[in-house]
Amino acid sequence: MRKIRGWLWGLTWLVVLAAVSRVGPPATAGEPAGEVIEKPEFVLYIPDTLDSGRRYPLIVAFSPGADADDLLRHLHEHARTHRCLLFCSKVVRNGMDVPPALRRIATGLVPALADEYPLDPTLIIGTGVSGGGMTAHLFSFLYPNVVAAVISNVGYIHENSLKRPERYPQNKICAFLTSPTDFNFKLMREDEKFLKKRGWTTRWFEFEGGHRRAPDELFDEALGWVVGNLPATAPAVRPIDPPASLANPEPASEPASSVNPGQTTASSAVGPP
Repeated sequence: MRKIRGWLWGLTWLVVLAAVSRVGPPATAGEPAGEVIEKPEFVLYIPDTLDSGRRYPLIVAFSPGADADDLLRHLHEHARTHRCLLFCSKVVRNGMDVPPALRRIATGLVPALADEYPLDPTLIIGTGVSGGGMTAHLFSFLYPNVVAAVISNVGYIHENSLKRPERYPQNKICAFLTSPTDFNFKLMREDEKFLKKRGWTTRWFEFEGGHRRAPDELFDEALGWVVGNLPATAPAVRPIDPPASLANPEPASEPASSVNPGQTTASSAVGPP
């Protein structure tokens, strides 16, 4: 069943991308209050609600088309409200070889940014819509010592990750945002059961409208819940000096053939059939 879903996804992701961008609720009004840093690979938002001398969670956001500006428009006010920094990828998109890009974020960009900005590199919240949500799940699978939580909006766990249950991360946090009429609904239900068996704290959020971005207020509720369940060292508790370190931030399991949310052909499968 999941293979059939993956095959259909490979044929229709461009159509879905267009639908998500059209059907999603309007972006949060107004310019971001705080600092917006533009780089070739990402946009970083630092809200004006942070206290000096402390470290805060970092939201790492993905989209099907690597649209960082759209991510910033939709997520900046939520990041500000819940006192998180926001990283919007300009690189990761459907149909590409995703693991190398995630390696670059986890082992290169995040540690470098933590040296310069007040983020905690062990309190990453991966999030995204559709293929972006799948990427957020993959991010947590490959880098469990970096990613503390996932907020997946109509995005399921790729079958290649599910084939390695013995290596799947334990005891993390996941918010599922989905619609009963979304074609991924049942798969996401299976994902929730899978994560609960591995000690994850999960919560289910539903909305109407099918395969689309969740309503603004629902995402805000989900982010608030996730932040509230992060480890006790999280926001405004952990001192900036010395910087939090990443101990060997290599992926827990990166397959020889890439795990790719936008490419689900038989050749990309991991492990025995």
